[in-house]
Amino acid sequence: MIARKLLIAALLVGAASVASANDYISENPNDWFRFTNKQTGQDTRAEIQNDLGGWRLWSQFGGLGSTWVYTTDSHDWFWLWNGQTYTLINNLSGNVGQSRTIDMGPCLSGATATITNRGSLTTPVGTFSDCTELRFTGGNCADAGTTSIWFAKGVGVVQWSEQSFMGEQTWELTGAQVDGRNYTNQPATPTTPSLPATRRAPAEHEQMEAILWGANDTYLVMDTYTDAFPALNGTGVICDVNVSSQSVASQLRFELVQNNVPMDDVEIYVAALDSVWMRDYGPIVLKDGNGNRTVADLEYYPGRPNDDDFPIAYANARNWPLVDVRVGFEGGNYATDGRTLNMCSTGVQRFNPSMSKSRIEREFEKFGYTRTEWFRPLINEGTTHVDMFMRVMNDTHALVSRYPSSHRQHAVTNEAASKLQALGYQVIRVDVDHNYDEFATYSNSVIANGIALVPQYSSASKNRAALDAYRSLGFRAVGIDSRLIIQYSGATHCLSMQVPAGN
Repeated sequence: MIARKLLIAALLVGAASVASANDYISENPNDWFRFTNKQTGQDTRAEIQNDLGGWRLWSQFGGLGSTWVYTTDSHDWFWLWNGQTYTLINNLSGNVGQSRTIDMGPCLSGATATITNRGSLTTPVGTFSDCTELRFTGGNCADAGTTSIWFAKGVGVVQWSEQSFMGEQTWELTGAQVDGRNYTNQPATPTTPSLPATRRAPAEHEQMEAILWGANDTYLVMDTYTDAFPALNGTGVICDVNVSSQSVASQLRFELVQNNVPMDDVEIYVAALDSVWMRDYGPIVLKDGNGNRTVADLEYYPGRPNDDDFPIAYANARNWPLVDVRVGFEGGNYATDGRTLNMCSTGVQRFNPSMSKSRIEREFEKFGYTRTEWFRPLINEGTTHVDMFMRVMNDTHALVSRYPSSHRQHAVTNEAASKLQALGYQVIRVDVDHNYDEFATYSNSVIANGIALVPQYSSASKNRAALDAYRSLGFRAVGIDSRLIIQYSGATHCLSMQVPAGN
């Protein structure tokens, strides 16, 4: 059926004209294009995946996603087909101001495509002298949809822009192979500068500007977000929510509004993500005595490339320097007192068998501290993260989970409490809701500007005791429903990453 519709659309072509659209759109199945978002640093690739009677299926075409494109040698216009609707687009050698109504739903249904520029365009791979810009107006989506596409004669699409919740985003050509010609850009590579002594990872109880949250879908996160975002509203902490697509953004916004969540301090951004675990792949933000901030980028799962790239994209978006921490581990396995030392579990050594302990510690010096304290992780807890059983509360107090004396985790958490006491902390012990889930601890919390977002499980008495422990240290403690997400080996802290204030 699709093949028949494509053929019918092709037969609707009118008389030939002098120029041809394939002067501006590649037809070579060996060609490929890489585009990079100027705002986020995220990459996407465009290439021909199928060819059917002059129709070619592109994996990405000018921000329209997977799209069939029809061109011929004798016509200067082209057709688009998205699997549901097809539409004739302007001729690419036409005059500025030439326009036509198109139907590329849902966001471009009834929109107008207008030639708005003819001339040169500079991209990271060079300047193209013979370009045409098509701009799309009058679409149906306020926060989504392609707004313009630039075509370079003899090359193809070299830039496009699209609307999003954080304004118009532009994707530039940063690499391509076209008819055997290579177009290359040398992207900035994370360097490994020696950090000045004043640059450090702040403690989580210091002043925060924002909390980053992640969501590649809404299923796991909504219980947390509907409790956490109202608690942070008006505290000076912005909830920056990074989602994997416009559809997730729309669903998230809908569900938050349906749950009466105030949106004043919530910002939603579309970024390439593989998972919800922002704590583990997100940027650890350092700052110096002048408030200048730097992003520390850890090596995350090789099977989650988008997550692994997120700190680089965030650093680019904030125009902050980047330091590469060349150890494979997750942010949930890192804590600091913000003064003298790093803290993590021996799981870091387990996941980096080719690195010596001293080499790992040298990498950790990039967080600003020369001393690292190692803790034994919970038994058979797959992440091995320290946030699953302990946290620094302030300069003088730490919280450690407590299991019954007969439980297999009892010795591990007692050992952690003793180590923290030896480091000079007064240690508060909080009972785990282990009957609900062995790892239903209350240390997996978020603290920001006097607010404590504390996981809540099935035991009302243990929930109250945990909230009271945070309140005893002056926090305004708010319970966060974590009964679902703990079954996926995480809780509130795992979904978040703090961004320290710059002053």
